[in-house]
Amino acid sequence: MINRLLNTSSIVITLLVLCTQASAESFLVQDQHGLPLKNAVLEFSVTNPAAEAVSPPNTLIMDQVDKLFKPEVLVIHQGDYVNFPNSDNIRHHVYSFSSVKPFELKLYSGKSKAPLQFDVAGVAVLGCNIHDSMIGYIYIASSTQVLMTNEQGIARLADTVAYDSVNVWHASSVTRLTNMSYEDLSKSKNNNGALVINLVVEAPEPRNTFQSIFKKNGQ
Repeated sequence: MINRLLNTSSIVITLLVLCTQASAESFLVQDQHGLPLKNAVLEFSVTNPAAEAVSPPNTLIMDQVDKLFKPEVLVIHQGDYVNFPNSDNIRHHVYSFSSVKPFELKLYSGKSKAPLQFDVAGVAVLGCNIHDSMIGYIYIASSTQVLMTNEQGIARLADTVAYDSVNVWHASSVTRLTNMSYEDLSKSKNNNGALVINLVVEAPEPRNTFQSIFKKNGQ
């Protein structure tokens, strides 16, 4: 009897997993060579009001670890707060010239600063005034439906979300921001059922030229 219950439970769990996977629409973002692009941001213009339910602001973390921003790309919603802890045992001077949120923070290990609110949509490019090789990005979304691709260039959207277009952003993209309609996307499905988004990207610039990277992102 116990074995039968365990077997039944396993079947139910398997079916639930399969249903969850089947209820998501997959997107594959790749470069001009067909290689997957991680950290590509997809922001959807939704057409069903239920999907745009506004939630209270969250506080997220943009850390500094081993002289790197962690994560390199942080996706937040308009009105969210970002905390900038310093997990290194050295000083950092984090700043941004971006119009969406110009700021500067002198950060010492073990000494916290109040989180900053990002209430304007767009992309904030981050640098460190002490370590020029440090480059990070905060993508502030105005839509509640926003995703970021994984290592395989894949992002999944619940099929309950109806949308008519999507903005695609990647730090290395030549066009910076690409808009695609639902109609165009629906024609790009590959053999695995994923909707394919192709971006033309540039090779990353040397990590000692924050000013050029800042200008490249239209700031």
